[in-house]
Amino acid sequence: MEILGERMLLRPLNLSDSERLVSLINASVNELREFMPWMRENVTRKEEDEYLLRAVQEMNLNQAFHFAMVLKESKEVIGVIATHPIDWLNESVSIGYWIATAFSGKGYTTESVVLLLEGLFMELKLHRVAVSTTTDNVASNRIIEKIGFRFEGVQKLAGKVAPSRWKDLNTFALLDTEYKSMRKNLFEKFLGGKYPKVKLA
Repeated sequence: MEILGERMLLRPLNLSDSERLVSLINASVNELREFMPWMRENVTRKEEDEYLLRAVQEMNLNQAFHFAMVLKESKEVIGVIATHPIDWLNESVSIGYWIATAFSGKGYTTESVVLLLEGLFMELKLHRVAVSTTTDNVASNRIIEKIGFRFEGVQKLAGKVAPSRWKDLNTFALLDTEYKSMRKNLFEKFLGGKYPKVKLA
């Protein structure tokens, strides 16, 4: 599945993305380390290759979806947005994302989340999409709130951000009915009024 928006394209990650992702992550290590549980020190090519192999396998089995966040015009990969394993029985999933520091603050992540929601709700027909972010991750919380996710509560010390360091997590969610009621407004607000184009593999 590929999803095309106004400025962004979401496309499945593949093994050839490894070198680019290593470069982006390591250039953003100081910012990512504070909020990403998998980010300790600089990542190696071997570690990224292993992640991409798992990501491709999960996508092939429809267990989870891992997308490169790509600038539509330049074709540059600038981050990753993905689901955690999908609970197909309950038609629900949680999502996560990161963007390289050099591209943050420009609305790219917000657009990417809206595009992913379109794919999850309208194509995969999921019932519920959730996202958790550390309470002190101001930028991520702002993105989720702008889009219109419903705040569900705080999970006490549920996010591990270092071997012996934990943070509280804000939990947000959207139901399919909630998304459909705000869908047109989201496109007007974040996609220049254009509907996303979803291409199924």
